[in-house]
Amino acid sequence: MKKYFVSCICFLALANFIVLSCTTNDSSPDSNVVVLPSIQTTPATIINQTTATCGGNLLSSGNGTILSRGLCYSTLPNPTTADSKIPKPGTLGTFTCSFTGLTAATTYYVRAYASNSAGTAYGEEINFTTTTTPVAFPTVTTTDAAAIAETSALSGGTVTAAGGTALTARGICWATTPNPSTTDNVITDTAATLGTYTSSLVGLTPNTNYYVRAFATNSGGTGYGAQITFTTTGNSSGTLPVVTTTDVTSITNTSALSGGNVTSAGSSAITTRGLCWATHDMPTTTDNLLPVSGTTGSFGSTLSGLTPGTTYFVRAYATNNSGTAYGAQISFTTTGGGSSSGPTGGNAICNGSQPTAVVTVTSLTGKIWMDRNLGASRAATSAKDFNAYGCLYQWGRGNDDHASITWIGGEENQGVPAGTAVNGVTDVHSSSDTPGNALFIRDEVGVYDWRSPKNDNLWQGVNGINNPCPAGYRLPTQAEFEAELDAYSITGPNSAYLSALKLPLAGDRAFDSGMVRGQGVDAFFWTSTIDGNDSIDVSITSNGVYSDVGNGRAGGYSVRCIKN
Repeated sequence: MKKYFVSCICFLALANFIVLSCTTNDSSPDSNVVVLPSIQTTPATIINQTTATCGGNLLSSGNGTILSRGLCYSTLPNPTTADSKIPKPGTLGTFTCSFTGLTAATTYYVRAYASNSAGTAYGEEINFTTTTTPVAFPTVTTTDAAAIAETSALSGGTVTAAGGTALTARGICWATTPNPSTTDNVITDTAATLGTYTSSLVGLTPNTNYYVRAFATNSGGTGYGAQITFTTTGNSSGTLPVVTTTDVTSITNTSALSGGNVTSAGSSAITTRGLCWATHDMPTTTDNLLPVSGTTGSFGSTLSGLTPGTTYFVRAYATNNSGTAYGAQISFTTTGGGSSSGPTGGNAICNGSQPTAVVTVTSLTGKIWMDRNLGASRAATSAKDFNAYGCLYQWGRGNDDHASITWIGGEENQGVPAGTAVNGVTDVHSSSDTPGNALFIRDEVGVYDWRSPKNDNLWQGVNGINNPCPAGYRLPTQAEFEAELDAYSITGPNSAYLSALKLPLAGDRAFDSGMVRGQGVDAFFWTSTIDGNDSIDVSITSNGVYSDVGNGRAGGYSVRCIKN
């Protein structure tokens, strides 16, 4: 009996050893197993005496359903959900929370958290200290509305004092109710400095009263200018005509052919119709005007006396007793002026010889964007449209040909779109803003930049050093790109393409090898926002969309330009 008992014990010990050994050696993760989520904590902003703003970025759900997420905080390190917390329901992506009721001159520790059935995960800890006294808000005035039309107007403001700390944003906000704030419709200006700025309000409703206030923000909060009001044109007693704009053709140095189609006269007879155009967006009948006789139906006309190598915006219009209606805006660039025709097919050339055509799209945020990537021959017709991939820029470099790529379609590459760099690579870092060559400057020594020393002043605004965008356009800021992600609920490649911007999956060019990779799988778009020694990009992958992680500037990413 004793021998039998000992044998059983040995057998059980051996079996247990085998099970544990198999468990230890099996390193292949089970995609069905729920693990802890992955989450980051973002730095605190707008810190005042009793308030602050902070946030997080939920990177992965851990194969489970997110039960809760938010921020937890304490005056002691390593806060947990057992301490004070601010829930922020949602799934993957970024979020922000506002702290209130804090104690002045006190250090707080904050961690983002997310919970699923496997438990609660925490982001890295950050801390901030509330101010001893309230931070003074910026001082700003609001500019009276001008160029008021049925669906658009101009306004702006002047920031006369930054307040207690440096400015972080300025712009205008508006609504159809009094005292609009930054929680309503907002246009954020490019610069966050003292001085005067002007912004275009678009997508407005005819014959509607709007309220507008300029704003400026510093670390203490947001100051507003006095409220102004205006009413868009149009007559509520009747309906406006319905008109469309015809595509622009026969473009030469000084002329182009366009037109329109009045499909409905509205509630009264057409009194005039035609084309209006300008070198700024959203032209009206107060700009260049070409009346065309007739009432309903199609018409065409030639725009003449144009300037070579210049981008124009044109809209068809039709007027009845109720007011003037406009067709969709179309932009085009006349030939000549030192430039040749734009890119063709999959040839993405970014050296100034083949400037990208400027065709605009107005998003839900009210911002005007180019409808295609820099270097692309067209707007994307699918997420994997290689003709829409364009060039892959190193952050801060201009149109010096380093970003030029020759793309081929999937039918030529075993079903996968791919690209070949036009120019080669070098490991010699540039000591100036203009390397003087068209080579892709690799980084294998940990500088994470093509330039040594780094220069944070590149690509800052429409007049910024090495701005690669066409005249009047620039790189978007992180906030501007994030606003598009929120407006169109972009969470991956499919929703990115279905948005108004139709963002294609151009992949990237590796910072350390110069390899062109990831086509049809991922997309990476540069912003002008600085993150320490790095720069912020928006990455669109099958795992999610990320916009708050700084990357080294030696990588080659896509550029989508926004109108200033």
